[in-house]
Amino acid sequence: MTEQAIRENTHQSTVGMALVTLLALLTALDAMAIDMYLPGMPMIAHTYEVSAGSVQQTLSVFLAGLALGQCLYGPLLERFGRRMPLLVGLVIFVAGSVVAAMAPTLEWLLAARFLQAIGAAAGLVAPRAIVADLCDVKSSAKIFSLLMQVMMIAPVVAPMMGGFLLEHGGWRGIFWMLAALGVIGLAWSLAAIPETLDVGQRTTLSVSSVVRGYLAQSRRRVFMTYTAAGGFVLGSLFTYISAAAFVFTDHFGMTPTHFSYLFAANSVGLIIGGMLSNALSARGMTPAGVTYIGLGIHALAGALLYLVVTTDMVTFETYVALLGVAIGALGLVFGNLTALTMNAGGAQAGVASALMGTLHYVVAAAVGYVASLATQGPHLMPLTLTLCGVTALLLCRLAGAMTIKAQDVHLDGART
Repeated sequence: MTEQAIRENTHQSTVGMALVTLLALLTALDAMAIDMYLPGMPMIAHTYEVSAGSVQQTLSVFLAGLALGQCLYGPLLERFGRRMPLLVGLVIFVAGSVVAAMAPTLEWLLAARFLQAIGAAAGLVAPRAIVADLCDVKSSAKIFSLLMQVMMIAPVVAPMMGGFLLEHGGWRGIFWMLAALGVIGLAWSLAAIPETLDVGQRTTLSVSSVVRGYLAQSRRRVFMTYTAAGGFVLGSLFTYISAAAFVFTDHFGMTPTHFSYLFAANSVGLIIGGMLSNALSARGMTPAGVTYIGLGIHALAGALLYLVVTTDMVTFETYVALLGVAIGALGLVFGNLTALTMNAGGAQAGVASALMGTLHYVVAAAVGYVASLATQGPHLMPLTLTLCGVTALLLCRLAGAMTIKAQDVHLDGART
């Protein structure tokens, strides 16, 4: 029996909606910590009497902490189980939020944001490992899609919450609210998060074992190929997040308020895409099949948008519609591609989740850096979306072909 078959036979098939909601809250902590405080950045600069660029370092430090934190939690999840590292991470997140709320200088705020990110990383890594422990690949695809749908409420709600808190409590109130969310997540996790990794499956913790674990995971070609594909998908999404405000306010003359409505509408489109993903799965379509469809639509919509922009046929309505289709199509991708990647990661779901998350940020950051070197304008975003979509689709097809080949080799060996 193959490793995949053994894992699927030992998985349970369902996860309660209450647990899904909790895991989504934990996964969304990093998004809330980013989106909620963005409206307060000018006020932070005024408080510390520093430049806007200096305050933007708090975002860079947070993203660096997320990448490093995910690497750290992988081995911890394999040594101590899923529950304890998650709880420790939530305590760190709360502590970082409190320090940020009380930070007397920008340097203190930078340190607090890094600490906050280290804690938030646990909310990214542990839920993926828990779902992989409990579900087979098809069931986990549905759960990851549900996680994404609940999590996408954060980009809709967080900026509005941040604006409200700015008006009534200043920017420090935002970090007090994040601390409160962390406390809620911690209390709920203490009451409801199960331990999904048996003691007999846990590994030792040493520098050599950590290195061996990551090296072994990096040799899984299917896993690494799916991970690279996920990095390009995230790079496409980050390109949209970073460039959309520039395009719609500077080139189409939208007000920041109206743009926030458009941003929220596209977030709803992602949720609808996730719902469609679950509907297709219920009709018998495989996670790989749904992923191919989503990436195909994403790349096609991006290509059409690039075509109308470069041929001067673009209108505001056309740009909004095609961009909405491209972003909404990613709702078909996230849950299914995560499930495929985690399933290809083998038994050490903690290390797989950590390596996947870290490499996603590395690839996405590289995509963003290359895109930033190009001439800015309304054509750059659809071009980047198209290239990322096509690359991710080709990588997924390659990973699928390698999976089929491995299965054929196993069957041939069984016959002989």
